[in-house]
Amino acid sequence: MMPTLDQIDRFLTERFGPVADLVTLQGGGWSSAYGFATGSDEWVLRVGHQRDDFEKECVAATWRQPGLPVPEVLEMGDALGCHAVVTRRHHGTKLADLETARVPAAIEGLFEVLAAIRRVELPGEGYGIWLAPGADAPAASWPEYLCSVADRDEVRLVGWRRKLSAHPSASDAFRRGGAALARRSDAIPATRGLVHADLLLNHLIGPDGSITAVFDWGNALAGDPLYDIAWIVYCIPWFPAIDRRQVLDLARLRFPDDDIDGLLPLYELHIALGELQYAAFREDVAGMEGASGRLGRLIAASDEQERSGS
Repeated sequence: MMPTLDQIDRFLTERFGPVADLVTLQGGGWSSAYGFATGSDEWVLRVGHQRDDFEKECVAATWRQPGLPVPEVLEMGDALGCHAVVTRRHHGTKLADLETARVPAAIEGLFEVLAAIRRVELPGEGYGIWLAPGADAPAASWPEYLCSVADRDEVRLVGWRRKLSAHPSASDAFRRGGAALARRSDAIPATRGLVHADLLLNHLIGPDGSITAVFDWGNALAGDPLYDIAWIVYCIPWFPAIDRRQVLDLARLRFPDDDIDGLLPLYELHIALGELQYAAFREDVAGMEGASGRLGRLIAASDEQERSGS
């Protein structure tokens, strides 16, 4: 159970003294968020049960890259039976709430962020979801991480295997998708860079289309930064104002050395498998059907690539 707003108010008052403008903000899948002010300073309190996520926020706040506005962390600790982090509040609009006419400029701004992310020198070793503070990750290679999706633990997605197995068609789609990804694993590079892995939901956009904040690094990976572009492309059905052609044109312009055509479908396969796991965890039958359909199309595209030798 997350704390109530009254409990949050009492905690903040005890910790910081009188606070003003306390408001509930849009949280994430694993945390709740609240805005508040102390004097002339504005802050965001996030509370949740995943300490690792907040530790990664602290690491991200140390990056000093032009074009990557990660909010300053004031403090991190425990509160109200949860873990908590307080960061400086930035203002802007989420992409999902942006007027359609402003989306193209926002996507251009997002590519400035993607370029800045690539300039971060991620420490540590290994591939996959890295842990703070050293940014070490468990897999020996990027292909190994992607192809081990069926081995995902159930710490967060409790019972996803059992729940998925109760839906034979979705379970079969998951099996076929994993097999298709494994067949093409030789095409996946050994690149190790920073990947946000949830960028569309976790940034704010200013009036000029620039990105004013990038937050929620809990899913961040050590791997190929092209994965972030695959994430954008995969999520276009939920963000219909995004022009797929613009995204691909910008990707080719900004990152000409990336194998856009060869790798995007493989990374989308991995993302679709993750979507199916999450839908199973939530026992979201419609979500499983949608993810299975997307998996089917991506498997067909991967098979066609394999046949053509591309």
